[in-house]
Amino acid sequence: MGKRLLSKNLKRTVLSAALLVMLGVMMLFAHRVFVSQALDGLFERERATVALHTENVRGWLGRYRPLAPTYAHYSEIIGLLKNPQDQQRVDDINLQLERWTAASGASDTYLLDRSGMTIAASNWNAAKTFVGNDYAFRPYFQDAMQGRLGRYFAMGTTTGVRGYFFAYPVQDGGPPIGVVVVKIQVGLIEQDLRASPHQVFVSDQDGVILLSGHPRWRLKTLGGLDNEVRRRIGKRRQFAGAPLPDVEIQGLDDGAGERLRLVYAEPDRSNAAVKEFLHLSQGMTVEGWTVHLLVETRGARRQALVYTMLLGLGLLAGLLIAFVFWQRRQFYLSRLAKREQIQRALERRVEERTADLTTINARLAEEVAERTQAEATLRQTQAELVQAGKLAALGQMSTALSHEYNQPLAAIRTYAENAGAFLERGQIDKAESNLGRIAKLTERMASLSKHLTAFARKPKDTTGPVSVKAALDEAIALLRGRIEASGAVVDVRGVDDVIVTGGQVRLQHVFMNLIGNAIDATAAASPPRITVTVREVEGKAAVVVEDNGTGFAEDDVERLFDPFFTRKEPGKGLGLGLSISFNIIRDFGGMISAENISGGGARLIVSLNRPEATLEAAE
Repeated sequence: MGKRLLSKNLKRTVLSAALLVMLGVMMLFAHRVFVSQALDGLFERERATVALHTENVRGWLGRYRPLAPTYAHYSEIIGLLKNPQDQQRVDDINLQLERWTAASGASDTYLLDRSGMTIAASNWNAAKTFVGNDYAFRPYFQDAMQGRLGRYFAMGTTTGVRGYFFAYPVQDGGPPIGVVVVKIQVGLIEQDLRASPHQVFVSDQDGVILLSGHPRWRLKTLGGLDNEVRRRIGKRRQFAGAPLPDVEIQGLDDGAGERLRLVYAEPDRSNAAVKEFLHLSQGMTVEGWTVHLLVETRGARRQALVYTMLLGLGLLAGLLIAFVFWQRRQFYLSRLAKREQIQRALERRVEERTADLTTINARLAEEVAERTQAEATLRQTQAELVQAGKLAALGQMSTALSHEYNQPLAAIRTYAENAGAFLERGQIDKAESNLGRIAKLTERMASLSKHLTAFARKPKDTTGPVSVKAALDEAIALLRGRIEASGAVVDVRGVDDVIVTGGQVRLQHVFMNLIGNAIDATAAASPPRITVTVREVEGKAAVVVEDNGTGFAEDDVERLFDPFFTRKEPGKGLGLGLSISFNIIRDFGGMISAENISGGGARLIVSLNRPEATLEAAE
C-alpha cells in the first residue's frame, strides 16, 4: 500500500514538473512573439516621425536655397566683379550683402571672384571678416564655377562655426566671373531636433554626424573613417581639423539589412545608464545625408511583458481549473465524505482568481483614464493652435487696421476743428452737423474694435447652434482691410441665414482661412472675384467659397489638408490654415473638400450639420 502511494505521488510530481516546464517554454516563446509584435508596431508608428524630421530638414535647407541664385543676378554684383578695383562699388556691395543677410536670417553672405578670393562680405566690418580670404579649395566654389548650384556642409575656417553653404555662379553672358555664397546657421534646426522626445541626428555619406539634438554626438562618426576619407576631409578642411571620434552608440554596425535594428546609447538630458533604442533612418538623396531616429523600446517591452503576464495568468488559471475538475472527480470517486471540504477549497481558489482579475481590471481602468487624458490634451493643443493662427491673422491685418483707424481719426480731428470754428462764428447748425459725423466715426471704430476683440478671444471647446451669417459677417469685417487692399469683390449669396452645429469663433476662423486663401489666389486676376454661397442640401448646410484665381495643381488637391503643405513662398505661410480648418469642421461633425472650377478658379465646400431641434421645427 505504501509503495503504491509513493508511486502515485511520484507520478503526480513528474506530471506537475512537466506541465510547469511546458508552461515556462510557452511563456518564453509567447514573450518573444509579443516583443517582436510590439517592436514591429513601434517601428510602423515611428516611420512617420522620421519622415517628418526628414521633411523638416529639407524645409530648413529649402528656405535658403533660392538666396544665392537670386543675389547672383543682381546687376551691381556683376558690375563689381567686372571692376573689382572700384572701392565705392565694394563698399556698396558690402552694405547690400549685410542688409540681405539680416533680412534673410542667414549667417553670412559673401562674393568670390573667379580665383576664389573674397572681395565683398556681409561681415566686412567684423574682426574675423571673410574679405581677403581664399576659398578656392571649397567644393561649393568648384561646383559653382562649373555652372552648378554648390552645396556643402563644413566648419568655417575663419569663424570655426558649423554651417551649410549654398554657392551660385555669377555670369555675364559667358563663363562664370564669380560666385555668390550664402552660409546658414545650424543652431535653429538643431534646437528643433532636440525638442523631439526621441534622439534625432543627421549623418553625411561618410558617416560623420553633421546635425544632432544630442550635443555630445555632433562631429562624431558612425563607425570610424578610413585613411582615404580622412585625407579627403582634411584636404578640403571640411571640419577644421576636428578629431571625428566614433559616436557612443553600440550596435550601429550590426544587423545590416535587417528591418529592425536595436542599438544602445546614453540618452540626452538624462543621467540614466545606457538604454535600448530602436534605430530608424531615412535618406536625403540630394544632400547625400541620412536622418536617424532612436526611439526608446522600454515602453514596447513593458507592453510585451504585460501581455505575457496576462497570457500566463490565463494559462495558469486554465491549468488550475482543469486540475480542480480532475481532483473533484477523484474525490467524488474515493472520498465522497469530504465534499464540503473540497467545496470550501474550491471557493477559496475562486476568490483568489477573482482578486487577480479585479487587479487586472483596475489596471485596465487606469489605462483607459490615461487615454482619455491624452485625448483631452490633444483637443487642448488643437484649440491653442487655432488661437495662435488667429493671432497670426491679426498680425497680417495690422497694416489694414492701421488704415481703418487712422482715416477716421484724421476725419474726427478735422470735424472737431471745423465745429470749433463754427461755434465761434455762431453757426450752431453746422457745428452740430460736424459733431454728429464725429459720433458716427467713433461708432465705426468701436464696431471694428468689437470684431477684433471677439476674434482674438480664446474659444470654448463646446459646440451648439451657430449662425452661419453671423460667422461670415464677422470674418468679412475682419478681412475688410485685405479685401480693399487687394481690390477683390466678395459676393455673398444664397440662404439669408442658416443655423448649424459648431462653435462661433472657430467657425469664423475657418471662413477667414478660406476667404483669406481666396484673396491670395486671386492676386493676379483682373478683376479678382470671390463668391460665397450658402445653401441647404438634404438636411445639411453647405458653404461654398469660389474664386477666379489660378486653381489647384492636380497633384495638390489630395494633399491640401495635410499639415505644413503649402505652395506659397517662404515666409508667407506655414501650410497649417487648411489643416486646422479641416480638423475644426471634422470636430463639428462636418466635412470640407476642394476642387477646381472648369474654366479656371478653385472651389472649397464646407458641409455642416443642422441642429436636431432646428430640423424638427422645419419639419
